[in-house]
Amino acid sequence: MRKVFVFLALQGLLIFSCSPRSATVTDQPGIALTDCVLSSPGVDVQVDAKCGSLAVSEDPSNLQGRQIMLHVAVVEAIKRSPEPDPLFILAGGPGQSAIEVFPALSAALFRIHEKRDIILVDQRGTGKSNPLRCLDPEEDKTLEDEQVIALLQECPKKLDADLRYYTTDIAMQDLDVVRSALGYESINLFGVSYGTRAALTYMKMYPRHVRSAILDAVVDPAFVLYMDAAQDGQAALDQFFARCQADEACVSTFPDLRSEFDAVLQKLEETPVEVIISHPVTGKPLEVKLTRRTFTSIIFNTLYSPDLVAMLPLAIHQAYTKENYAPLISQAYLLDAGIYDGMFYSVACTEDAPLISTPDSAESLFGENAQTFLEVCEAWPHGDPPEVVHAPVNSALPVLMLSGEVDPITPPWHAEQLAPSLSNSLHLIFDDMGHGNSANQCTAKILDSFIESASFKGLDTTCTESVEPPPFFVDFSGPQP
Repeated sequence: MRKVFVFLALQGLLIFSCSPRSATVTDQPGIALTDCVLSSPGVDVQVDAKCGSLAVSEDPSNLQGRQIMLHVAVVEAIKRSPEPDPLFILAGGPGQSAIEVFPALSAALFRIHEKRDIILVDQRGTGKSNPLRCLDPEEDKTLEDEQVIALLQECPKKLDADLRYYTTDIAMQDLDVVRSALGYESINLFGVSYGTRAALTYMKMYPRHVRSAILDAVVDPAFVLYMDAAQDGQAALDQFFARCQADEACVSTFPDLRSEFDAVLQKLEETPVEVIISHPVTGKPLEVKLTRRTFTSIIFNTLYSPDLVAMLPLAIHQAYTKENYAPLISQAYLLDAGIYDGMFYSVACTEDAPLISTPDSAESLFGENAQTFLEVCEAWPHGDPPEVVHAPVNSALPVLMLSGEVDPITPPWHAEQLAPSLSNSLHLIFDDMGHGNSANQCTAKILDSFIESASFKGLDTTCTESVEPPPFFVDFSGPQP
């Protein structure tokens, strides 16, 4: 997770298994698939799959030019006679590898996987599809913002790619080439966060090949990265404080949480703090300079995840009362989503940066990020913004949309803005939840029923009312009994 520069999708760590079967897409011409095992750093799950590669033109308009390899994985359905329409996963970021993040998603999709193949394509610039990475994910968190910006501005010179061709519309052309090579006529799409932009773009480009779509944490066509993030993040922060105030255990343990938060902000603005902590995963010592901007960036990204929000009151209180910043800083290292930052900037500097006007962020703590992003984009090669990405979508395809009420980057109003142009859609909002709501058992049942019928008729969504965030920690032993 980039400290200041990226938005991403988070999913719970889940458990998955699959069994082999005969006569599947491995019999289709176009991509030679062999046995492989999928795994993710920090996720204790392995998934059996079939993997292969497919050559595509880096510049789609020049078929005789440079070729790059797309990395593809097929997680075969458990049933020996699967349904003919698989589920294609479109990862978030932009910059996540679908293949790398799938093990964390697999349990939530187990019911679907029983009957359908699941197809994973590393979007060009991620995973093993000519990956574009600028900064070491660990080292970057210890650098000053100015150092990060300078390294990113120099990065394009070091990447082995023509960065003008790493955009959503071209990636969706790649996806359709994979669909055809694997022999599927109709597919289901499942996009999370940026993956919803990709899914909507595919729907606009290839509507006759789409059976249904699931959009979790919706990026509507009018969404422009950093335009609304300051206000949306501030709204999520305000709701966090209101939730603590309304919670008996939280308010009794941390009665002055908002004033403590403000005091920490003020102190860091006056005097940044040099902190040495143990890495929460490796245990190695880390030296971090905590500034006001670093602090607000950590807070913003923590708001993505209800699991981490549960620790936030205690982390703020520790920072205020004991100058113990370790619980807060550790959050940043638990949020690493494997972003390929070179791909992130190739997409965002082309599709978002040219559309950014000066947002009104005076009332938000998170208003500085847009300018930092634009500084990087000034040095980043890009072509013209692809019209299809931000073009309106009008579709009667069945589309299920999921939103977290307190998502700091894609709150429900983005899906609500999109809904009128999707005549056959349903929008589910999860109270007090954050970014990405596919990982709970309630949603897993809903997704299975929806994909089974590609219809909302008889779809039981009542369990969404029982989905709640974890309770706040009152001390390091956990929530109040």
